[in-house]
Amino acid sequence: MHVRSILAGLLSLGMTLGCGGGGGFTRTATPTGSLALAFGSDSFPGYSQAVVSLEKVEATADGATWIPLGNVKATYDLMALQNGHAVGILPATTVTAATYTQFRLTWATVNYSSAIHVPAYLVNAGGTELSLSMPTTTVVNGPITVSGNANVSALIMLSGQQAVQARAGGPHTFQATGRAFDLAGTARIVGHLGDGATALSGVEVFAETVDGSGLATVQRRAFTDASGNYVLEGLPTGNLYFVVAQPASTLSAYAALAAAPVNATTATATTVNLAFSPPQTPGSLTLTITPASTATQGTWGELRQTLSTGGTGSQTLIVRSQPMDSGLAQDQAGILGLAPGTYGVTAQRSTSGAAPVMKTGTQVLVSAGATATSVLTYP
Repeated sequence: MHVRSILAGLLSLGMTLGCGGGGGFTRTATPTGSLALAFGSDSFPGYSQAVVSLEKVEATADGATWIPLGNVKATYDLMALQNGHAVGILPATTVTAATYTQFRLTWATVNYSSAIHVPAYLVNAGGTELSLSMPTTTVVNGPITVSGNANVSALIMLSGQQAVQARAGGPHTFQATGRAFDLAGTARIVGHLGDGATALSGVEVFAETVDGSGLATVQRRAFTDASGNYVLEGLPTGNLYFVVAQPASTLSAYAALAAAPVNATTATATTVNLAFSPPQTPGSLTLTITPASTATQGTWGELRQTLSTGGTGSQTLIVRSQPMDSGLAQDQAGILGLAPGTYGVTAQRSTSGAAPVMKTGTQVLVSAGATATSVLTYP
């Protein structure tokens, strides 16, 4: 008799004896389910490309033990993953049934798409390639619950609020935070931006929530494509979302518009189109924040206006949101293409992924063809 057959027989006999009689035991299989994972990103203002290389992804259910989910070994342009173009990084994989509270992305030290390129870099709107310094890992929160025999599809979305920070005398730093969402509990908002028959491309569109005190927060952002279409994905259900945009260029500007709020009660897509009036002569704003961001901080500026939201009245909403360039003594950003009008100015500063601290300035009047200024100081 072959050794393998003998071992199989002994194992079968042992299990039979163990499961019978009063002194036996019962083996209970650990419940498992299936998890598939996709990877997407918000838009990053000021850049045409944001290239990163992803080595692997892990998950934890207890915050201490990290479980390998798979080696990704791929290079992505995050700007190609925004506007509804998330990609799969983990096929349906058997995992232990659990609630996974965090996911850890390990960034690669090689470029898997091009051997002559560094693993991570930026290309700005002018076409200049810029160095991008990456952390070793980025941890995003869930939770994602995988029950026994369940098939779960989840999405990791990176936020564009503070994704890239320009540093004086050094490379740009990658500051992106993110979250993981169960796709069965997320909605989409899709739509088109236009000026009459003219599609408005390259316009950043925001999905915002407003809390009980009336404070708006950008939850998702995306640039319209060449046809003026946009997709805001990974929006958790159970929220009321306001869609806001302000098309802008150095030659013309549009007054910001908001749509009636979307009540995302189910994981479906809602269409929201915005039709803009003829453009105006733009103004601009120079925002200065002191002191400068430290190496572990990300800072961005926001402009807010009170906008009509259809038959629901009006809300004070964010119409522009832009990362700051960090200097030796201060952070600064030039916000261009602003329609003439009054804007509320706020800044957000986050340290090592912690909740951002908001600073509010006085309202600023922006005139056609002129540059307004605003200075905010953190304690």
